[in-house]
Amino acid sequence: VPAAPRPQQQVQMGDLVQPGAGVAAPKLASNLDPRYPPAAKRLNRAAQVDVKVLVDEHGKVLDADRIGAKAGFGFDEAAIDAARRAQFQPATKDGVKVKMWTTLRVNFRPM
Repeated sequence: VPAAPRPQQQVQMGDLVQPGAGVAAPKLASNLDPRYPPAAKRLNRAAQVDVKVLVDEHGKVLDADRIGAKAGFGFDEAAIDAARRAQFQPATKDGVKVKMWTTLRVNFRPM
């Protein structure tokens, strides 16, 4: 006797999801406002830092980690700080607000 098909799992608000069918990734809703590290400013340095962020169902950042090569000169810490303060439109899966990891690129250019 063939097994009956299992009903598909319904997504719940706040579930952690991966990219896939029916998933809309979180979108940055505020300006990213990185604080230029003083040592880097004095040395006229530029950098870009990629930060992986966990955005909750309310658009708040729960966790942030640098990914890729370390930039140094205080850029890594400033990028993580900016990412933690960012506001997002939360990710959705089938119209339900969910948690999801996404990547932010934080650019630092001397003025």
